[in-house]
Amino acid sequence: YAPFLVCKWAAPIVASLPGQGYLSAHLNMNDRPKENGDKKDVRISGMQTEETETVHLNWPTLNLEIGDVVELRVLPNGNGDPPSEIRRSSESRDNLFSSAELADELLKAVSDFERRLTGLLRKSKEKEPADEYRKFISANTAVSWELGQNFLYPVYRRHKERIPEELKGELL
Repeated sequence: YAPFLVCKWAAPIVASLPGQGYLSAHLNMNDRPKENGDKKDVRISGMQTEETETVHLNWPTLNLEIGDVVELRVLPNGNGDPPSEIRRSSESRDNLFSSAELADELLKAVSDFERRLTGLLRKSKEKEPADEYRKFISANTAVSWELGQNFLYPVYRRHKERIPEELKGELL
C-alpha cells in the first residue's frame, strides 16, 4: 500500500493502492469564460499495474473556494478510502478482436512490418546523411509507438496469454 491523505476542511480522502503503481493528486484551477470555466478543484487518481492489467482509479473531486487550504500528507502503509471510479484495461471498449485467430494474424502483421522497418533503418544508416537518418529514426519511433497503442496493446488487453514476458507488469 502507498497511501496519502488529501484534506479539505474536515472532509479527508485517503487514497491508497493495494499494489504497484502510481498515485497522484492534481490541483486544478482555470478561468476560461468562453468555456464557462471557472473551476478550482483537487482530483485524486491512481494507476495500479498488475501483471497483465492496468487498473485506473479515481476518487471524488474536491471543489475548492477562494481561501481553502489543501493538505497532502504521506501516510504509513495501509488501506484507504474506496475510489469512486475503477476502470480496468481489460474492459476497454478499444480492445481488439474477440477472435484469437485474428489477434494472432494482427500480431504477426505488426511484427513483420516492424522487422521490415528495422531493415530500412539499417540501410538508412549506411546510405543516408546523418540528418536524414535521424529524421527516419524519429518517424520510425512515432510509428512504433502508434502500432503499440492502437494495435498491440488493444490485443494484449483482451488476450492476456499473448503478452510478452517483458511487458508483464507494465502499463497496458
